[in-house]
Amino acid sequence: FQYYVYKVLIPILLILIVCWSVFWIPPRELESKLTITIVCLLSLIAYNFVVSDDIPRLSYLTIMDHIILISYLYATIPNFLTIASYRLYKKNRIFEIRLFGKIIKFSSDRIDRLSRMWGPISYAVIVFFIIIISVNGSRNTAAFLAWLT
Repeated sequence: FQYYVYKVLIPILLILIVCWSVFWIPPRELESKLTITIVCLLSLIAYNFVVSDDIPRLSYLTIMDHIILISYLYATIPNFLTIASYRLYKKNRIFEIRLFGKIIKFSSDRIDRLSRMWGPISYAVIVFFIIIISVNGSRNTAAFLAWLT
């Protein structure tokens, strides 16, 4: 399992960290932010082609497959958030949402600030739940998770 952690999971995490780092770049730098996020998405796809020979081909999805699929999703989210942030910045507007009777206002800076914190946290929580759900009753997966303790 250590091979998969060090050679597959950690490089994927590094690509995602670079991808989500665009939220420290000012919203006016649309080209820079989109270049970084698209390059990271393409790097993730290319990297998965490289390691696909090391991952067994099974008729069902493994924990690794679920994590890789979630990583694809989390590599595309910054693209959409970057565009939304830039549109708000360009029009100098604030987007308002009524949630549970309360009005929540979003500016380009607030989108970036929230994305810096909640993007990585939500990814970690989802990966954690994928692992916990998959581990339920499996000795092999429990052995994989032994490195956490």
